[in-house]
Amino acid sequence: MNVLKKMIIIFFLININNFHASAAEMNFAVSPVMPTNQIDQSKTYFDLRMKPGQKQILNVQIKNDTNKNIVVQTKANSATTNSNGITDYSVSNSKVDDTLEIPFATIAKVKKETKIPAKSESTIEITIEMPNQQFDGVILGGLHFSEKEDEGKAKKEDGSVQIKNKYAYVIGVLLRETDKVVKPDLKLNEVKPAQINARNVVTANLQNIKPAMLKNLSVDAKVYTEHGEKILHETMKENLRMAPNSNFDYAIDWDDQAIEPGNYRIEINASDGEQSWKWTRIYTVKSNSAEELNTLDLNKDSKMWYVIGGILFLLLVIFTFILIRRLKNIEKQ
Repeated sequence: MNVLKKMIIIFFLININNFHASAAEMNFAVSPVMPTNQIDQSKTYFDLRMKPGQKQILNVQIKNDTNKNIVVQTKANSATTNSNGITDYSVSNSKVDDTLEIPFATIAKVKKETKIPAKSESTIEITIEMPNQQFDGVILGGLHFSEKEDEGKAKKEDGSVQIKNKYAYVIGVLLRETDKVVKPDLKLNEVKPAQINARNVVTANLQNIKPAMLKNLSVDAKVYTEHGEKILHETMKENLRMAPNSNFDYAIDWDDQAIEPGNYRIEINASDGEQSWKWTRIYTVKSNSAEELNTLDLNKDSKMWYVIGGILFLLLVIFTFILIRRLKNIEKQ
């Protein structure tokens, strides 16, 4: 793989004049204006005590310190759990978990775009409308703020591409109506072979079925043959955080190996320090699924890439050696 890395570095050195990379600067700053029903004024996100049927306007101040006008895009997103097992507020129009009764995105209304003049501040309003029926637990979401990109500036006059990193601000919103303690609860759904980044894995879908955050979650998953005692593959992760009423695919790495068809047994132990969950599940990998996954797995071509990379690197060394000799001969003449 070192050979490939060298070739990639050389490629970018050769083509560096065709690209202009620049890190995006944050041209604005956001600050929540805490209302009187904020439970803890020291928190930097909205943590609000609400009532059934309550309608409330939240205010967020946007400050533009630049010498140009900017347009800020605002989205109200329901909290989800991403593939790394971390609470995520950045996904718009996300697929709603089948246990989520009140998605934050459905009760929060925002103005999609707001123009902020140069060297000035503006206040963005977010309207929250609570359902009429009282609920226990929490509703979790995020207010996502990003600068609208000027599409005309994506390319420079010389035709080169300007590469930018896009950043955004997110302010969390936690809503509750009662003091009743609702504990998270974890459920194991489908187990199946899959691929992540063109690598073979087996995924176990874990679902938090309660309106409560699941913190400090550790998961240890082991895969065996159906009746075997030897661990074939194991993946353990700690400090995971799941959003209320959300799910994600916990991936067990297949260690760059081909997936063989047959019956397997997966054993999963999970704990948040207060509660523990254990599952044992038999699942089947069919021949056609295994063949398709193994064909797509990039590791099957890794040896070929080593050979190609080695040949290209050798040719580059020879070319460089010949070029240096010719330059020396010209210098002597």
